[in-house]
Amino acid sequence: MRRELGPLLRKMQPRLLNGVELFDLPEAVIAVGGIGYKCARRAAETVIEYAQPRLVLSAGIAGAVSPALKVGDVGRVREVVEVTSGERYQAEGGEWVLASSQQVHDAAGKRKLLTKFGADVVDMEAAAVAQVAKERGLEFAALKSISDDASFTMPPLTRFIHEHGKFATGRFLLYVALRPKWWPVLGKMRANTAIASANLCREVEHLTESGCR
Repeated sequence: MRRELGPLLRKMQPRLLNGVELFDLPEAVIAVGGIGYKCARRAAETVIEYAQPRLVLSAGIAGAVSPALKVGDVGRVREVVEVTSGERYQAEGGEWVLASSQQVHDAAGKRKLLTKFGADVVDMEAAAVAQVAKERGLEFAALKSISDDASFTMPPLTRFIHEHGKFATGRFLLYVALRPKWWPVLGKMRANTAIASANLCREVEHLTESGCR
């Protein structure tokens, strides 16, 4: 989502191509395509056709699976696992194992990913981007910033994601408003996301300036 790179993109105007927002930087193009596997795949395919890149980087916020990671930590990924199929993709220059799943939102689900895949972090999109890069014969890397630790349980966010990858903010806020147990969680999510986003943007700027080395 655009807000994941909000501090970096705030003053930039995107061009829209195939439903994907493209932001031109001096040494890179950022594609914002929406939430989930299908949207990430479309964004990757679109930006490859537009920019003809040497390397495709999946950048965004993610949840911690490893108890050693904390909110605001930023790291490169060495391997992406698509949880449903078990397919694995190698990534350049990293240390973390990332599990891509469309469903995990609680501590119990994260523990399963740690046990089964040895995952450090979880997100929804990296496997789609990795698959497209592999199909196109391009180098792939992933950069993730932690927005929730391994013990953090989120509301059921996936039920509020539209098929086209947009988040139904109004319906979600109504759902939370009627369930007081989620009120402090929502406040924590906002604060954590702001920290993760700021740290992610700083690292993305550094990587693009250095040629993603």
